[in-house]
Order: sequence, then C-alpha cells, then structure tokens
Amino acid sequence: MESLKSENTLNTQEKKILELIETNHTIKEIAEIMKISHHTVKSHIYKIKRMTLK
Repeated sequence: MESLKSENTLNTQEKKILELIETNHTIKEIAEIMKISHHTVKSHIYKIKRMTLK
C-alpha cells in the first residue's frame, strides 16, 4: 500500500492495521490480533484507502 502523505491523520488503530497490512496479514488475522471484528478492520481499510486517493 502506498505511503500516506498525511499519516498523522490516522488514529492509533488505523496505524496498527496499516502496519499489519504492510506485513501481509489477512483481514481475518488482523481482526484476531487486534481483537476486533473483521467488519471493523474493513471499515478502517476503507478509510485508509480513501485517504491515499486525496
């Protein structure tokens, strides 16, 4: 995934998710590691992707 120009706008959870994505973890693995639902992970990924398009 591309580097974010405004990475400081990500919250702590989103930064952790981005880090896990960059180390090739699946959505299911990220959800298990962070103890959140896969729907929450997908929501954060959607926000991160939107930010990269700006």
